[in-house]
Amino acid sequence: MNFSDLQEELARKGYKMTKRRQAILEYLLEESGWVTVGMLHEKLLQDYPGMDFSTVYRNLDTLAAMGILCRVDQNDNGVFAYCLRETNQHHHHLVCRSCGKISPLHFCPLEQLSKSQTDGYSDLQCRFEVYGYCNDCQLSKANNK
Repeated sequence: MNFSDLQEELARKGYKMTKRRQAILEYLLEESGWVTVGMLHEKLLQDYPGMDFSTVYRNLDTLAAMGILCRVDQNDNGVFAYCLRETNQHHHHLVCRSCGKISPLHFCPLEQLSKSQTDGYSDLQCRFEVYGYCNDCQLSKANNK
């Protein structure tokens, strides 16, 4: 995904490319990993000294709701991490409890539910994260015993 793709996606969904949103997206395009609101806010303050924390937070949540970003509770503590969505396919995430590594999980439990199990609800959406220990952390723990 490049910047012009992001501009087109915003326009298609009825959103403007504000200076703040542009700065956030440009940073996320340069960043290879997951970032928290605090990390991003700190970085953006270097170029935009007056940028408010809540502005960064609102923009990240808006971009996640639009499907441009993935949002994961990386430490299972209510502090979310964000990254540009790499795939348009519906997916969830595996999160390492030790190092915080996040990997896509191409499985959705919602697809396994029958209509009777969903009690007649329609337009269902889900957010699903699985927490455990990645292979590297398991090996490291085993080697330290």
